[in-house]
Amino acid sequence: MKRSVFLILLVTAQVCSQQVSFKGTLLDSKTKKPVVYANISFLETTKGISSTENGSFQMYINQKYMKGKVHVSCLNYKDTIVNALELNNTVLLLQPKQHELDEVVLTKRVNRFFLQDKVKKKVHGVHSVGMRMIAKYFPNDKKNRYCNYLSKVTIYFSKRHNKKSKFRVRVFNRDDKTGLPKEDLLNVNLPIAIKEKQLEVIVDLSLYDIEMPKNGLFIAFEKLFIPFNEYGKKQTASENDVFYAPVIGFTQYRHKKPKERTYYYIKGFWSKSAFNQVSGFKKYAPAMSLSLTN
Repeated sequence: MKRSVFLILLVTAQVCSQQVSFKGTLLDSKTKKPVVYANISFLETTKGISSTENGSFQMYINQKYMKGKVHVSCLNYKDTIVNALELNNTVLLLQPKQHELDEVVLTKRVNRFFLQDKVKKKVHGVHSVGMRMIAKYFPNDKKNRYCNYLSKVTIYFSKRHNKKSKFRVRVFNRDDKTGLPKEDLLNVNLPIAIKEKQLEVIVDLSLYDIEMPKNGLFIAFEKLFIPFNEYGKKQTASENDVFYAPVIGFTQYRHKKPKERTYYYIKGFWSKSAFNQVSGFKKYAPAMSLSLTN
């Protein structure tokens, strides 16, 4: 019995010894203000963390990852790749992007609305570790030819593990060559807070005058890997992978063309969901509906 206890303690000590603290602070290079909810991801892995309200971040990670590179990205800032050891225990200054303002043309509007992809069926939760964003593709349908501006997006969540949490909404255009999300159309940091057991959120996008591109667009749900959102851990032999809330919902649709509606951002790249290739899941997509207006 004593020998068994000793072996357990020895294994526990070895696992703990492999974990090291990885922390730092992200600031705007011009204003020196904190960069909030930036993504810090270890390249070619699912490991990552988000900066908090004061620009700081901290996670405990297997020391082998400290030999790799880290991808730092945030809305309205230039992507930065640095060595993990160089970022650890330091302050990194991020370069803000310069955005040119489009010419504003005033026209008389008649309030018309078109609802795309109304959620009618049961919503199921999809738990994930390391998945940074889940995006849903909305095509430019002939039915909405008189309603080309984004009004509202409604996002539905799973009943399970639905605690107080925060997430961010992103809007991307579509790359003509790859069909993947490309550039941000919403250049506003839009974090959303939800209450415990809140099953849907309506996000008002009407203030940003985003026009539906000819080849459609993506609405993305971006997870924030911050302590406030933690709800559990996945135990492995050498690491504890953390689960973060909220858990976005998936539901069935009657989509015809195109079939590929679900896209994931993981390991620093966008890709089509594997669900698109499985017959039993082809009809499932993120439980989001989009309201368009003229």
